[in-house]
Amino acid sequence: MAKKDNIASRVREAVLPLVEGAGYTLWDVTFYKEVAEWILEVAIDRQEGISTDDCSVVTKLIDPVIDELDPVEDAYCLMVSGAGTYRDLVNPMHYEYALSHGCTVELRTFVAVDGRKQFEGILVAFDDESVTIEENGNDLRFEKKQIAKCTAICEGTILFDED
Repeated sequence: MAKKDNIASRVREAVLPLVEGAGYTLWDVTFYKEVAEWILEVAIDRQEGISTDDCSVVTKLIDPVIDELDPVEDAYCLMVSGAGTYRDLVNPMHYEYALSHGCTVELRTFVAVDGRKQFEGILVAFDDESVTIEENGNDLRFEKKQIAKCTAICEGTILFDED
């Protein structure tokens, strides 16, 4: 089987124009194993939120393209979902979203900083080298190489059923 990151990259590249052309933002594409099943997850977003109907529309739109691309040798499940309330920040678009929406972030470091590995605050700045959060009135700056995981809590995000 091809590398998981390579599969996600190939799918991301193939479906991005379709997802954006339909009026959605492609938040992320991940390929992972859950119990005994491989999952190819495409997470989408838009200003109004994401409904189950939106997920269905995007699934129908991208499924033929992914079938033609045939990026996965083994059986897998295609899952299209909303980006959700908890969003891992992995690229500049993600950080920009969290910054512009005033999201709280949960940040974990590889090694303890001042005796702690977990921090929570509002994202106030980021660049190629670092991330700065405001926690209890103090700005805390972390080099990206220190960060094990950074997750935005986007409380306005909802997934709803349309009638």
